[in-house]
Amino acid sequence: MMIDLKTWKPAAMAALKAAFGERLLCLGLQGSYLRGEATADSDIDLLVVLDQVTIDDLDAFHAAMRSLPDGERAVGFTCGRAELAAWPAYELYQFEHGTEVWLGDLHTLLPEYDEDDIRMGNRVSVANLYHMVNHTYLTTRDLDETARTDALKPLLKAFFFSLQIVHAVRTGIFTPTKRQLLTELTDEDERTLLRHAMPSNAVMSVGKANVSNDDIVGETLYALLQAWCSRTLIAIR
Repeated sequence: MMIDLKTWKPAAMAALKAAFGERLLCLGLQGSYLRGEATADSDIDLLVVLDQVTIDDLDAFHAAMRSLPDGERAVGFTCGRAELAAWPAYELYQFEHGTEVWLGDLHTLLPEYDEDDIRMGNRVSVANLYHMVNHTYLTTRDLDETARTDALKPLLKAFFFSLQIVHAVRTGIFTPTKRQLLTELTDEDERTLLRHAMPSNAVMSVGKANVSNDDIVGETLYALLQAWCSRTLIAIR
């Protein structure tokens, strides 16, 4: 069942304020609910920054969320102030732009980052995906087509995030959703891969064209994804 953020958001804010008081420095939303891509099974990805985070604080977060309807699906990024201030700079652009802040000022809690850091995040994301694709292709080589296609799902999810920052470096614009990003792409391989990163039954109107998942088989998707990672990584080095 989908949650209604209009009612769930103030309830979550109240529960976390009650649990942590002034220790709660920042609260926000990330993930599929922020992008408008959530399904009935989606997690609720929250950003929670406290003055510091101990195991007891994680237990307190767990208890606060369990007091809410569907609160067992609330997960996400929980962090202390000092740890966030020490976070690798190359991850910060996508992290900040992929967060809707509900409480506090996330930007002031982050270390400084610049264009070089954004480009490094770009390279690291594509390099990690390249490794994941090759590794998954080899380790699933003897499985049947259904199992191999299932193994593609996390790779295609990771592809969206890699493509998102690649596109941001190309254009200087952060595009938050798959649907919007699809309208901005001109490369047909990127469009094909991004369509397959969407739900398998997704059919949407994008501009004047109807876009749906086609019948490309898993083997072809592996090849497209591996080739995209290879040429993109080489191009951005």
